[in-house]
Amino acid sequence: MDYWINAAFSTGGFVGHLSYVLLIISMMMRDITYLRLFVIASALVGIAYDLVWLRNPVGVFWEGALLLVNLVQLYLLWRRDRSARFSTEEADFVAARLAGLSPGRCRHLLDLGRWDDLPAGAQLTAQGQPPDFLVYLAAGEASVEVDGQEVTRISPGHYIGEMSVFGDGLASADVRLLAPARVWRVEPDKIARLKEDRPTIANALQAGMAQDMRNKIVAGNDGAVRARA
Repeated sequence: MDYWINAAFSTGGFVGHLSYVLLIISMMMRDITYLRLFVIASALVGIAYDLVWLRNPVGVFWEGALLLVNLVQLYLLWRRDRSARFSTEEADFVAARLAGLSPGRCRHLLDLGRWDDLPAGAQLTAQGQPPDFLVYLAAGEASVEVDGQEVTRISPGHYIGEMSVFGDGLASADVRLLAPARVWRVEPDKIARLKEDRPTIANALQAGMAQDMRNKIVAGNDGAVRARA
């Protein structure tokens, strides 16, 4: 019993504990980059523990394999970031609504949707119905109507149909284009899958939509104040 206690609280024991603590922390990371960094740190500490204290070649081999796999995966992430290319309209979208997201992840999100040119009069959402798309208005103007009455207009740089992601998934208003428009749009079910498969990208998308909703609310309140003045 004394042997186990002494081993657990020896210098080598603390190094071994640290390896597993880092591995546990890695499992708590929702960002894949941080997850892999913590796994790499765990593997390095584990190699030191197996090599210096345990003198265990099997442990060194498998910790080394774990280290190599995660280094390769980090390299692939880095390469995707370096190879990501954006058109002017995509770069404007990324700067306005996807700040802080890596280029590779922005490219992945943009590729889930598509860019379309839509005519004036096209309906983007129907009040009380789930939107077919989450839309980003890159150029053009849209009218927002509630119960047949126009309540505001949406200018370029804003999302339309974000209630497909927030709330109950139903549109709170009719939205129609007042002029030909250039839009990026993506199906809500793809966003739902993104939340499961790529939470970092989904969180960045939701953060951009939340900021956009706040801006719309502020703009609506300012308009109401001017109307009363």
